[in-house]
Amino acid sequence: MVGCVEGILGMRPDFYGLRIAPAIPKEWDTFEIEKDFRGKHLHIVVENPEHAESGCKEMYVNGERMEGNYIPESKLTAQTEIKYVM
Repeated sequence: MVGCVEGILGMRPDFYGLRIAPAIPKEWDTFEIEKDFRGKHLHIVVENPEHAESGCKEMYVNGERMEGNYIPESKLTAQTEIKYVM
């Protein structure tokens, strides 16, 4: 199950943080998931208003807009809220 979740969500960790790059059916409007990562709890909401299958229009971590789809580990908190807009 972990492979499916990480595959759909496109979670790509590296030494310095986490990249998120969902690949979903274009019919999906939104989905959300909760995931633990390196001792932090992530609540991730993916919105797909234009019915794209992939791509990042904007992403916010705890209300702060990120450049692209990469989250530096320093931005992750005990309870991290991530909003990803495709």
